[in-house]
Parts: sequence; C-alpha cells; structure tokens
Amino acid sequence: MMIARSTPLWMALMVFAFLACNTSIKNDAKATETQKDSMTTATDPQEKNRDHYPPGDFFMASGNEPFWNIKLNAEQLVFTSLIEGFEEVHTPLPMVVRAADANVKRYRAETEKVIIDLQIAQGDCADTMADKQFPYSVAVTIQHTGDAEVKNLKGCGIYQTDKRLNDIWVLEKLGEETADASWFAEKVPEIEINVAENTLMGYAGCNRMRGSIFWEPGLLRFTNIATTRMACKPENKEAAFLKNLESATAYRIENNRLWLSNPNGPQLVFKKID
Repeated sequence: MMIARSTPLWMALMVFAFLACNTSIKNDAKATETQKDSMTTATDPQEKNRDHYPPGDFFMASGNEPFWNIKLNAEQLVFTSLIEGFEEVHTPLPMVVRAADANVKRYRAETEKVIIDLQIAQGDCADTMADKQFPYSVAVTIQHTGDAEVKNLKGCGIYQTDKRLNDIWVLEKLGEETADASWFAEKVPEIEINVAENTLMGYAGCNRMRGSIFWEPGLLRFTNIATTRMACKPENKEAAFLKNLESATAYRIENNRLWLSNPNGPQLVFKKID
C-alpha cells in the first residue's frame, strides 16, 4: 500500500498497525482450524472407515446392583438395565476418544432424552456375582438430559473378536512377494485362528506353531508365538514369516483373503481355504 507524502506520520502508523493486526487474526484463525482438524482426526481415525467394525456386537459389558448391560455394534450403542427410567436406551454409535498414554476408550452419546458416557479400560476385572474374570473394566454414567442427577455404574466387559477370522488361512504373499513353496520345508505356511479362545495354531514353514491373538476394532496382534525346534535350512523363510506375523497390527478381510499390515506397509496376505 502506498502512503501519500502529505499524510501525517501518526495516520500512517495507524494504517500499518491495523493491517498487521488483521493479518495476525487471519493467521491465528487458520492455525486454530488446522489444530481442530488434527484433533478430530486423532480422536478417531476409524470413524471414516466403518469397515473396522465387524458384523454384530463387538463389545459387551455388564454390572450388578443394579443390574445393567451395554452392547456396541457398528451402528448403535444399546443400554439396558433394571434402573427406573433407563430400562432400554438406544443411541447411534458415538465417536470413540482414545487416551494417549493407556488403552482407554470413551464413548459419549447425547440425545434429547439421555446422556450416556461409557469408559472402557484394559485391565483385569472380576465379576464376583458371576465368578468370572474379564479383560476390561467399564464405567458408565447415565442421566436424563437436563437433569442434574447422574447414575454412576461399574462393571466388566469384553470385546467379541471378529468371527470372520475364525478359519484356516494359507499364506499367499510374504510382504509384497507371492509366496512360493520352495521357500519352505514342505509347503507354504498356514494358520488356523480360533476366535472363541483367541488362539492360533499352524505351520510356520519348517516348524509347527501356536500362539495367541489380541483383537480390538481395527487392531489384530499375534502374540506369544511358540514353535517346535526342528532344524531348518539356512534359506528357509520361516523366520521372515514369523517376523512379519508378529509385527502386524491391522487387518482387512475381503474376497476370502486376510491382509495383515502395520504402519510400514503390507506384511502378509492369506487365502481362506476352509
């Protein structure tokens, strides 16, 4: 902007101050919008891809005194109880918020009638009434919208592992390469997953193997892998197979295939045979 020579100095300074302030406000607004977008994305990347949620209920929890029950599926949150006024509550599945430093998730739903807040924390939980142990502790608060009275409930819960994993899977790709039987002692590796017990067993390419699986929506880990100790040829790729299996963190099931990956890229692809 050009300032006329005859313009008093104090007026020129006011014009420059105004322009600088206006630019600062615009930059701050852009920064705020960027931060807001980042926080929304970090809150729940799964919200953009509901394929992470399997068919049917993927989480169930309950508590006693008074009795209550909660279920989550890809479409809704369902709460039932013996509490007067809260016998049955249905809400759309809320966005999940994850803690940054622990495996804790929070779902909060607000409707015209109720506000319900669900917190799921990984950790041993004992249901003394049923004499059972569960892997998650659960806290629920529920109240009528506009009412100050809040019901605080405690209980235990468990994720229902994606039933589509329950099958026998034969290795088709190791990393980006198509698996070849010549890489292994007898045949390409295969695994059998049992979702009722969250276990796996199979053939690793030279040795027999067994282990455990850990599942949550969008997450699949293969843990506690143990194998027999047969001598394998140096060129056998069993070690590479096991490394990729244990490093997988995410999965996808499509066209009778199980894709395993992690942030570094594809790890393994299996084909369903049973």
